[in-house]
Amino acid sequence: MLPGVTVDLPPPSGAPQPAPAPPATPASEPFAPHHAFAPPPVPPPPYAVQPGHPSHPDHPAQPGLPHAPTGPRPRNGLAIAALCCGIAALVPVVGVVAVVLGVVALNQLRSGLQRGRGMAIAGIVLGVLATLAWAALLVLSIATSATDEPPRAASGQVTGQSQVFVDKLKAGDCFSGGRKDQIDLVTAIPCSKPHESQVVTVIELADGPYPGDAEVTSQAEKGCTDKADPLLTDQAYDDLEPSYIYPDADTWRGDRSVLCLVESSSGTTTGSALK
Repeated sequence: MLPGVTVDLPPPSGAPQPAPAPPATPASEPFAPHHAFAPPPVPPPPYAVQPGHPSHPDHPAQPGLPHAPTGPRPRNGLAIAALCCGIAALVPVVGVVAVVLGVVALNQLRSGLQRGRGMAIAGIVLGVLATLAWAALLVLSIATSATDEPPRAASGQVTGQSQVFVDKLKAGDCFSGGRKDQIDLVTAIPCSKPHESQVVTVIELADGPYPGDAEVTSQAEKGCTDKADPLLTDQAYDDLEPSYIYPDADTWRGDRSVLCLVESSSGTTTGSALK
């Protein structure tokens, strides 16, 4: 084509085509984030509820899961009482109470919900020691209160009440406390005052090895019948019952004496049974 020459092109065949639309100008929109997905919302922190705690409806109580205590365990009241009684066991019988309370407290503390095991054990120990001390003191006081001989007049009669060992009794002595299987200490009493028994006479069994209980009782019964009966008044013979105290295998080597007695059938008697 030559410059400056206009060439008219023939119109295109077919239906006329619409003119192309200008590009649309975007409307004003807010700033869109650069990432394609927004982060999920952060959930609130959960409640600090222990399993099985009934304080929150979303955490129902679960059987078998104990609630953990939120504070220090309380002390067991019986354990405290046991320790106090153990400390105060200088008073008689309080030591026994301390032992009983301590044992009961230890049984209660097995659940682990309370404190006080050390106090319960301390109360038991103190209670036992105090009880043993009181028992030893009682035995010692009884032993030291027993005299070698009861107070006697020049004639030999007992003039005052005293606790003596049974082997210190003599013929004519009145006493109480001999109505038991094993006799050690008795109370010597003037015959003019109420008493349970009276020694009529004392016989000695033959020396030698211990012949056995059956032989000793046989000899004691025969000897007392022969020697004691003639010494009794008629009233004593009718009203009182004969008896005797004999040695056993433990005392045979040191004492083979048999005390021939008369005793009231019940209660006490007054006055001497001897002629």
